[in-house]
Amino acid sequence: MKRAINLILRIVVCLALFIAVMFFVAWLLEDIIYFSLFIGIPAGLISALVAFVVLTWYYGNSKNP
Repeated sequence: MKRAINLILRIVVCLALFIAVMFFVAWLLEDIIYFSLFIGIPAGLISALVAFVVLTWYYGNSKNP
């Protein structure tokens, strides 16, 4: 049960990070690039994937999983 909660928590954190980074990058570039979401979406996706890998690695190496 604890592993499922950890997985759900990691997914929720990564989704929140994806949305936050996507909108922040799109907002930052909206004056420079008209289709700024074409850069914001991949940036958010990459940051979410990196965060998921780091969190999975951290929970895998912790002494109390």
